[in-house]
Amino acid sequence: MIRAIVVGADRVAPNGDTANKIGTYQLAITARYHGCQFIVAAPTTSVDLYTKSGADIVIEERYEAEILVQTGFERQGVLEGRLKRVEVQVAPVGTRAWNPSFDVTPAELISAMDGQYLANKQINKDAKGERHGSAAERLLAAQAQKNDRTL
Repeated sequence: MIRAIVVGADRVAPNGDTANKIGTYQLAITARYHGCQFIVAAPTTSVDLYTKSGADIVIEERYEAEILVQTGFERQGVLEGRLKRVEVQVAPVGTRAWNPSFDVTPAELISAMDGQYLANKQINKDAKGERHGSAAERLLAAQAQKNDRTL
């Protein structure tokens, strides 16, 4: 039985949304559906305090040919010991493809964040003792304070 899914993050917004390789969002949905934890392990360099939320993260788009065209060796050439590399169109001519490099996972799907980001950082507390800071800071601080890391 899977108890947790752990992924990385290329970018963490202050509200806790993350951007990572394509398929990360699907893993978060899968974790939620199966009732297991979805943990983001992100280094300090992934936190972007200038990006408010995942909606503001600029997603790089890759070439559509990576989806529409496959490259391989010509079969007859392989059988004869000659390697001739060819490209094969695998989608109908005129087909377009959207090929983003990353997807965004909303903070609501993230159980915890782990990383060095808040290892030594103090979160401001008000008179009632309540913590202040971004959602990412609060998630990381809560995780850092736990001594028991069993899932």
